[in-house]
Amino acid sequence: MTSTPSWNLTDLFQSPDDPRLLDTLTLVSGQAIDFATHYQGKIATLTAAALAEALATYERLHQEGSKPATYAGLRFAADTAPENGAQVQKLREKTTAALLPTLFFPIELARLDGKQLETLAAAPELTNWRRYLLQAAKTAPFSLSEPEEKVLAQKANTGNRAWVRLFQELLSNLRFDFEGKSLSLSEISTFQYHTDREQRRQSAEALTQGLRPHLRTFTYIYNTLVQDKALEDGLRGYAFPEQSRHLSNELTPEIVAAVTDTAEAGYPTVGRYYKAKQKLLGLDSLTHYDRYAPLHTDEPSVSFDEARDDILAAFARFEPSYATAGQAFFDGGWIDATPRPGKQGGAFCSYITPDLHPYLFQSYLNRASDKNTLAHELGHGIHSSLSRGQSFLNFYGTLPMAEVASTFAELLVFEQEQERTTGAARRALFGRVLEDSFSTIHRQTAMYRFEQAVHTERKQGELSAERISALWQEKMSTMFAGAVTLGEEHALWWSYIPHLIGTPFYVYAYSFGKMLALALYFRYQQEGTPFAQKYVAMLSKGGSQFPAELVAPLGVDLSDPSFWQGALEILESWVTEFERTP
Repeated sequence: MTSTPSWNLTDLFQSPDDPRLLDTLTLVSGQAIDFATHYQGKIATLTAAALAEALATYERLHQEGSKPATYAGLRFAADTAPENGAQVQKLREKTTAALLPTLFFPIELARLDGKQLETLAAAPELTNWRRYLLQAAKTAPFSLSEPEEKVLAQKANTGNRAWVRLFQELLSNLRFDFEGKSLSLSEISTFQYHTDREQRRQSAEALTQGLRPHLRTFTYIYNTLVQDKALEDGLRGYAFPEQSRHLSNELTPEIVAAVTDTAEAGYPTVGRYYKAKQKLLGLDSLTHYDRYAPLHTDEPSVSFDEARDDILAAFARFEPSYATAGQAFFDGGWIDATPRPGKQGGAFCSYITPDLHPYLFQSYLNRASDKNTLAHELGHGIHSSLSRGQSFLNFYGTLPMAEVASTFAELLVFEQEQERTTGAARRALFGRVLEDSFSTIHRQTAMYRFEQAVHTERKQGELSAERISALWQEKMSTMFAGAVTLGEEHALWWSYIPHLIGTPFYVYAYSFGKMLALALYFRYQQEGTPFAQKYVAMLSKGGSQFPAELVAPLGVDLSDPSFWQGALEILESWVTEFERTP
């Protein structure tokens, strides 16, 4: 009997009442005070060996200190009940307090002269933290004094984090009335893939009507968070709103511009595809609720078990150890895929810490897109599993590189599927992968342009819901190059996008990741097994190197504009394949 799994979090803590939740933070708090007593005010005088010892202790404290709040956050994602949200807030506050004595460490490190940091990074004793030290040199100009950093850290729990939590709770508990049923956001969204156009139209209308009563609240939350970011950016000296994201992603503005400008240049390819789809569907025009209309009406649903088997088979063809890492998620109870009321929307992989395994989260509804999402999140999961040999500060890759791992996993599944499909089913398959690519590259780029516009205009004062919606329509419609009409009700759909609220300018990481994954997939087709081994080796490095260094052994130069253009050429070839398939 097929059933979707729910995760088992007991590898973290036994229950929300587990005394170890608070005991862990009490222990960390005492050790953090000892750390500060031993090292505060002395970082500039430490030898390379002494600094290595300090870094190892700092890592251990943050690794252990992050676990209680992470556990509470996972429980809250699975069930956004008020008591679960309250526990998240409680543990976040206690985590901040426990680790606050260590805040001096990155601040003092950032105060070191750039040359001194580079010299330390080259010391044999500090090889493990080379990237961390070099990144500290880059972030140094934007660090505040220790008292100021402490104020910001403490205020975050009642500031931007509180607003993000409010948004999550509101969104998770929204209900949409459709055909006599009260549906969640995930459930109402599935009807955008319905074969019946009227079902798609009515469900789109129901989605808008469900959002409309909360639009004023969502608008206020967004305005507040955009202004909060602007205030902190001003305090730190960032020159433009995206700068902090570029720095944390370890990408230069020039590389980001190359990615997003190239994606925008590919908008005509998006329009070309949707014009072909309109013709196939026999419609006079395509609207926002026709974008995901299925092209192959006989396509069966995909059970979770079927998706698991297909995905793991595709991974095994690529590289055995890669598939083994994926299998562990199903064997170990590391996935929560069961839809339920109160469950947070979206999907994610929580990397946890290198001494623990990761967890995957989604609501699996037996659609082909759910299978793709599962493959996507497993790509993240395998990345985190293979990275567990790294220490805490090197464990997490940057957001763009994380998206490379996830989208590459999807492409492996696509490769297997295209080999066994013909005719209308093959055309539908190419349609799905193209629509997913357009959503990941071009739609995220359009969202990035939307964010840039909102953050720029917010400097002049609060934006009305109408103005935000107008900017959303303007930026999102551009990507379709006139092939899709976004109706008036679509203007409200910015209000349910979590990344806009919780992680400003995150979205271009998807564009970067997908375009890089496409180019790497092309290399894999050319090189085969040798590439697979190099790719797995890259994943195992986690965040121990800068993105440009990680991909260099794969033959990639991120500064080469022609490299990014190559990704669009692959999409153009797929559109051609779509158009000519009978």
